Amino acid sequence: MATIREPAREIPVVHDVDVVVCGGGPGGFPAAIAAARHGARTVLIERYGFMGGLATAGLVAPILAHTASEAHTPIVEGILREVTERMHALGCAPSWEEATQEWGIRFDAEALKVVIDEMCQEAGVTLLLHTLIVDVARKGDAIDAVIVESKSGRQAVRGKVFIDATRDADVAHRAGARTTFGRAYDNCPEAMGSFFHLAGFAEVDAAREEELRQQVEREMEDSRFQFYNPGFLSKRCAYHGDHAAANMTRFGGDPTDVTTLTEAELSVRRNVWELTRYLRATVPEFAEAYVQQTSPQVGPRESRQIVGPYALTGEDIRAGRKFADGIARGSWWIDIHCPRGHAYPVHLCTADCPMGADCDYWVAEHERMPASRQDLMPPKGDWYDIPYRALLSVSVPNLLSSGRCISATHEGMAGARVMGTCIAIGQAAGTAAALAVQEAVSPAEVDVQRLRALLRQDGQLI
Repeated sequence: MATIREPAREIPVVHDVDVVVCGGGPGGFPAAIAAARHGARTVLIERYGFMGGLATAGLVAPILAHTASEAHTPIVEGILREVTERMHALGCAPSWEEATQEWGIRFDAEALKVVIDEMCQEAGVTLLLHTLIVDVARKGDAIDAVIVESKSGRQAVRGKVFIDATRDADVAHRAGARTTFGRAYDNCPEAMGSFFHLAGFAEVDAAREEELRQQVEREMEDSRFQFYNPGFLSKRCAYHGDHAAANMTRFGGDPTDVTTLTEAELSVRRNVWELTRYLRATVPEFAEAYVQQTSPQVGPRESRQIVGPYALTGEDIRAGRKFADGIARGSWWIDIHCPRGHAYPVHLCTADCPMGADCDYWVAEHERMPASRQDLMPPKGDWYDIPYRALLSVSVPNLLSSGRCISATHEGMAGARVMGTCIAIGQAAGTAAALAVQEAVSPAEVDVQRLRALLRQDGQLI
């Protein structure tokens, strides 16, 4: 490959603060709010013009794992409850009490954007939107600053503690920290996918909805559509009733590779419009249907994980394991979307996968794979803890991870990746970062029991 040489230059330091939060998604914005509320001078860097991560840029809904496994007992409150109640006040989410009786928290993504804006500003967080982190400057083993690019040019943001909430562990990777990628067998991450909103169709009753679902499923069986399920009429993810919010698309590949991401975006949009054109042509109730919205970006489920002193595992999830240094709770199951990107009838990586011997991973691993979906679940009515050790880096002393890039195995991340858990992790990461600054210690030296006490004081369930 040909190369060019970039001339050396001086980079202006535009902020020198206590805590730098990299990424404004479910693992990032709660970290920034929590750090600032505990007195840390905090900057949040976000590549889009809005925060929320895949909750807004991916249209992913609802917010999952706010209650215990297959139960209505709350396991996450704190900032998540505050966000929900603020969206409810805007008429864009259920009340907290109503939300605990549902499988997830339905919400309006536009309301979430403004709620996060307001909470960050009220806490005193300095926001850098439309700003992309492109490199890291180190001082010894520690991070000295992150290098960013924006319309203002190339700049640096210096801090004492950095929180990597980039989803793909971009900061850790650029700092040379140890990371893992995907599953151990072949380094394949879970498949990507995107939500889309359909509107303009006539209401149908339950019987007709089932007929249409079966119609689309037959077309999937004939390979007309490359979806992993036929739920195009799903409204259980949407808060407003004027559209369906479908979670059907799938694309396998590396979400840290721009060529793959480009192919994924093109594939997903093509699949959505193939379905829309088909419905308009064959289903009278959909003659005037239209695509109300596709997500601004395809949704990766897994990529890099920071290597910490402890990695959350699938067995931790199945056992509902608790830890003395638990700083957040999760209840989602080991939900592995086929890393090879196979569509219907393939869904989960279990021993009963329809691919069977046609998949080399299945051939190598099926005797160790869970037998069925039920074997992927935490105990009913229970949850598992996220240990603080899973937020630390074994390589970079002033780095914390948050959200989807914490230290976890492929199976562990398949459960902990959902938004309710990520928001709880984010609140803990931000609180820990503020404590580290206050005490002039590294994140690994933070008094975890004091951290847990502060989280409880702030309304979190620990």
